[in-house]
Amino acid sequence: MSTPTIRLAVVDDHILFRKGLRALISGFPDMEVLFEAGDGQELLEHLDQGIRPDVVLMDLQMPTLDGLQTVRLMRAQYPQVRVVIISMHDEPELIDSLHAEGAHGYLLKNANPEEVRGAILAAAEQAAPTRPKLAVL
Repeated sequence: MSTPTIRLAVVDDHILFRKGLRALISGFPDMEVLFEAGDGQELLEHLDQGIRPDVVLMDLQMPTLDGLQTVRLMRAQYPQVRVVIISMHDEPELIDSLHAEGAHGYLLKNANPEEVRGAILAAAEQAAPTRPKLAVL
């Protein structure tokens, strides 16, 4: 019996980082990137069009609609979509606030490939909780 494919979206305002993350994910078995977006607004437009990933890997700091604002909106509008925030910041207060807002995971941008894969798998395995368990890697 095969494992279902985890469908992802990659959201970051830096094109090179986005493309690199997409290339990394393409090497993981049973994972595919449905689309990329440059900010939270673009992500929400894709979701509004019915393109629904299982997991979103999203930068925290972006123009137009940042990661925290987007997590808040997604929790209300698309609670079934899990979100893993990717950032260079590792302040415990920030991670706690993201957890409280509904993020399903948190990765530092210097994470290794296995940590990225593990965060995706952990988020995908979670039901859509009201207060998710935040996996920090």
